Amino acid sequence: MAYQEPERQQFHFSSRKGWLNDPNGLCFYQGTYHLFYQHNPAAVHWGPMHWGHATGTDLIHWQEQPIALYPDESGTMFSGCAVVDEQNLTGLGVDPASPPLLFFYTCAGKPFTQNLAYSLDGGRTVVKYARNPVVPNLHGGEERDPSVAFDPASGTWRMALYLGDERGDFALLESADLLNWRETALFRIPNGGRECPELFQIADETDGKLRWAILEANGNYLVGDIADGRFQVEHTGIFMHRSGLKGGYAGQTFKNLPDDRRLYIAWQQDYIRGDAFSQSMTLPVELKLVGGELRVHPAAETRLLRAGEAQQFRDVSTVNADGELWELEFETPLHGVMLNIAGTDLWIDSAAGVLRCNAGEYPLPHTEKPLRWRAWLDRNTLELFESEGRFWLPLPIQRRPEPVISVPQGGPLAAVTLRPLQTIWR
Repeated sequence: MAYQEPERQQFHFSSRKGWLNDPNGLCFYQGTYHLFYQHNPAAVHWGPMHWGHATGTDLIHWQEQPIALYPDESGTMFSGCAVVDEQNLTGLGVDPASPPLLFFYTCAGKPFTQNLAYSLDGGRTVVKYARNPVVPNLHGGEERDPSVAFDPASGTWRMALYLGDERGDFALLESADLLNWRETALFRIPNGGRECPELFQIADETDGKLRWAILEANGNYLVGDIADGRFQVEHTGIFMHRSGLKGGYAGQTFKNLPDDRRLYIAWQQDYIRGDAFSQSMTLPVELKLVGGELRVHPAAETRLLRAGEAQQFRDVSTVNADGELWELEFETPLHGVMLNIAGTDLWIDSAAGVLRCNAGEYPLPHTEKPLRWRAWLDRNTLELFESEGRFWLPLPIQRRPEPVISVPQGGPLAAVTLRPLQTIWR
């Protein structure tokens, strides 16, 4: 039966068959969340890229839809974004009650160009623009992954564009009508930042000021302002940690949300585990800006996964429980403790500001008090969050038949809360 394979994640979205990677065109339109994604429907490995499509009403349960974009004679369909053309600047709309839903995507041909597609029926039918490309190749490389956002200060639209691995930098572009674009600046993102830029504005909870943020595929980011078409950097950082070449990658935030939240989903880059499908998405998370620092919290909708009453444990070194899908809350002492969660070892030392596991070593926020954690445990993934949003690690794991959580060294834990979760597949 579809979606019932033993190797399939149970609350992380995956396609029914074939390969998926980068989320694309994340948006909310007239009551529906849209999750488009890079997709090879014919195999469980990367291949000719299409845009897959899924829809939902709660960010947790998704219904797959027909493929939105197919390769054509100009190239395959690489990553991009969606925006709603509320003012019908493009002239593509025919009904003011249903403004055009625009898709900016990379046509991976010779050369790479930035193209436009649109839908006039809420994403059910997607049509490629007749006058593509809207952005020709600018510098000769594999330029890709357009991210578009409106700038209320200038009344124009901004685009962030990766200029290819040969250069390793990004471009900012500007448009008044979403059709004609001009380059305004080049920039780089520190720590090896590459591909899949994500451009948006977000209010800082410290002073209420609206700032621009640009993310890249690995979780590095810039925060600052855009003036005269140039990005003025005020803060840099990393909001998402990875396990080498695995884990969260190339995420996007949802456009056109009905509230002020900034919600984000990434590709949960994993091993090929089955022969019908491969790869999944992370949980939806909410990004917040605090003093120029991006923080990450599980989206409120993750509560919909809960399937029973919470179990409380105090002063424990081992927690056993039937079942495989869990949400955990626990606190680690100031000085080092070794945890094992379903067979995955984690060394957490908040005083030293470090977390170690078999995937690598990661910096933790420096603190003089114990850290509180939340974790979501699926069949093949452990997503670990520091409770104040200062650390997020979506970690691919090999589950073993061991306790849900144990403390081989440095315990016991003062308190552990365990909540059973349910599958999203109906």
